[in-house]
Amino acid sequence: IGIMGGVGSGKSTVLEYLEKQYHACIIQSDLVAKEIMTKGHEVCSRVLKEFPDVNCNGNIDRNKLAEIVFHDEEKLKKLNSITHPGTILEIRKRISECSCSVIVVESALMIGSGIENDCDELWFIYCEKEERIARLMQSRGYSRQKAMDIISSQPSDEAYNCYADEFIDNTGSPENTQEQIDFVMNKDGCQV
Repeated sequence: IGIMGGVGSGKSTVLEYLEKQYHACIIQSDLVAKEIMTKGHEVCSRVLKEFPDVNCNGNIDRNKLAEIVFHDEEKLKKLNSITHPGTILEIRKRISECSCSVIVVESALMIGSGIENDCDELWFIYCEKEERIARLMQSRGYSRQKAMDIISSQPSDEAYNCYADEFIDNTGSPENTQEQIDFVMNKDGCQV
């Protein structure tokens, strides 16, 4: 199952429920991307080779790297050309190694990444914009403007929904969201 949706939509809540209730193997693309940028991973070595100034005893100085790519579009493209395929490769490796009957991959940038092709179905986790803003302000301490800026920089709800096989409205109570998940997971009369 591929889980997609914008920041503050509550994808983590859905992941937690799928893990607890359905014993799903959870793979979060952001966490995978961070892991492969640590010492001992091939992607880390390739980044250090391409950006030697960020080498800090075999680790990547993430602040220095951010400063470099933030101001240089070509260097950002080069970094992405290393990290994005490396992340996809690691996600596919984890999928192949997982023995769970339910595997869930979460990614804010699912569509166009290639991972969508590895999923039997895609779920769009929806939440009303004002609720997302409130969640981001409360959970992350963002200003209203910062929350709105981040939301507007991501794909629209329509863009996510047009690729989705399932639509989960996570605006209401956790129980309401769980009912929707249970319905989707059991809709063909096959309990997972």
